[in-house]
Amino acid sequence: MIFDKSQTPQAIDIPFNWVADYTDGTNYTEYDFKTRKANDFYKIEQDKIYRFGLIGDSMKFYFEMKDGHFHLHGKRLDVAYIDENGNTFNLTNNKTKKDLITYKQAYTIYNKNTVIQRTNIESVNFGYKTKYVKNDVELYFQPIVSFPSGESAYVEIKLTSSKELDGEIVFYISGKERERFKAHLRKDISGQMNWTVK
Repeated sequence: MIFDKSQTPQAIDIPFNWVADYTDGTNYTEYDFKTRKANDFYKIEQDKIYRFGLIGDSMKFYFEMKDGHFHLHGKRLDVAYIDENGNTFNLTNNKTKKDLITYKQAYTIYNKNTVIQRTNIESVNFGYKTKYVKNDVELYFQPIVSFPSGESAYVEIKLTSSKELDGEIVFYISGKERERFKAHLRKDISGQMNWTVK
């Protein structure tokens, strides 16, 4: 498994490549490290995923499929929502099904005088979406870790609740609370925030 190795392979062609580590010890990567040919994201065997994330610049960033917590270059990140009655909803660190997400934001400046156009990558992103149910509340949670070119990494949190809640989003680093923010959730309306990784 690539994420278990002390030596991280170098990314091919772009700053970060996605990697899927499977439960059987094999992996599937954005580019084949021998042939340097691109692989198809839609051919990832999601039912076999153990870890999914990005490698590049001698760093690794991934989440555990079994419970959804993130490992960001050696730091464990968890997110919870605590409602007005003190009920804790572990948005990460739960066993719900997770659907993989990865994408790149890029742009091309068109030049009519050349056939070859240059694409500039603004950010590389990965994460997942899931539905977490506790008591009579359904929370639709989508954490995306973003690596913008030349700027600090951040986590984009999107959260939708099946009922109105007046609580807080809490971020934990390596099991210790790092920061919390007031987050009033209106029924069936998505809320979104960005949190700079610290």
